[in-house]
Amino acid sequence: DHIKLVASSPIRNIATLGGNLVNASPIGDFTAFFLALNANITLTENGRDKTIPLKDFYKGYKELDKTPGEIISSISFNVPIENSHFNFEKVSKRIHLDIASVNTAIQISMANNAIIGTHLSAGGVGPTPKYLGETSAFLNGEKLSSQNIKSANDLLQGEISPISDVRGSANYKR
Repeated sequence: DHIKLVASSPIRNIATLGGNLVNASPIGDFTAFFLALNANITLTENGRDKTIPLKDFYKGYKELDKTPGEIISSISFNVPIENSHFNFEKVSKRIHLDIASVNTAIQISMANNAIIGTHLSAGGVGPTPKYLGETSAFLNGEKLSSQNIKSANDLLQGEISPISDVRGSANYKR
């Protein structure tokens, strides 16, 4: 269901996931997707591998934790547990074939109406794709309630720093 929101068919047929991640666009769709899966990437250069969490890959606007010779050789993540839920959302002027104004993804795992694991990400709300670590950590161990979601949103607002541009105002992106 989510793939239809990412690029056009011709682009999807020639692009690579690694290219989407290395492009380091703050609004990369697959970046938000894989951040919410708490993915790791393996960088390879001259037969040597280095594996790092994707959330640590982005150091600043178009700045990456990689040398010019390293390539992404694999992307890995744990298969979500039975009571996990995943969602990806993209806000753009058109539903298909458009660059996102913002995008978000969440993987949330539940047990007995309590949140036992959360990974939340957002794009278009700062200079880099953003793993929302503080908000994710806050939700872990909490009951799923409207008050906890409101409190998480208040915390999330401090983790993001959207700017106004042609895709929308900072307030719109919030």
